[in-house]
Amino acid sequence: MDDKKVIYLDIEEDDMYSGMEAISFVEDPATQVDWFKFARDKKDKQSYAKNDVKRIVTCPVMLAETPIYRYSEEMGEYYVKFSADMIHRMRNKYIMEGRQNSVNEDHDSKKKVKDVFMVESYIVGDKVKSELYPDLPEGTWVASFYIDDVNYWNNKILSDKFNGFSLEGFFIENYEMNLQASKEDDFIKQVQNIIQSDYHDLVKHIHLQKLVGLD
Repeated sequence: MDDKKVIYLDIEEDDMYSGMEAISFVEDPATQVDWFKFARDKKDKQSYAKNDVKRIVTCPVMLAETPIYRYSEEMGEYYVKFSADMIHRMRNKYIMEGRQNSVNEDHDSKKKVKDVFMVESYIVGDKVKSELYPDLPEGTWVASFYIDDVNYWNNKILSDKFNGFSLEGFFIENYEMNLQASKEDDFIKQVQNIIQSDYHDLVKHIHLQKLVGLD
């Protein structure tokens, strides 16, 4: 990895608006790991037979400690990461809120996928390994969805329009949070310095007005 800034994402567990909102079926997963499609023949993990009874897709939802490229006008190029602990807490919160069957297409909330159900969910670690993805880092979240709608399986999943999962939600970017906290601390210190100074009260008032932009 290059020397671009790395920012860890996090959630507020007590905030109903923080964390994952849904899992999206996408063509280009941010994890850069494509899903497996399971048909009836267990020996053929890439069997794509139509109208098959199994109709399950399996893929990592998020890789632990793995940089994901981002760009914004404010910050330029940078990477975000999910720690193993954060993924564990995020997965638990997502399921506890009953969102495990919330699926859409291409991060479009208007394109909700019906009759799709999460039938497997595990965190890669000492107790659980992935035979499908043997090189996944510990702490990675893997999930499987059963596609109950035969037409959706035949027309969308088998068309290769989608290749994996991408999570969506609201996360705290620790860097931005810490940066904001630092700015607030600096502002408070400046206010305290003015108040505790030996200036005349009128001069203090003028300095405080300039500090808050009211001059």
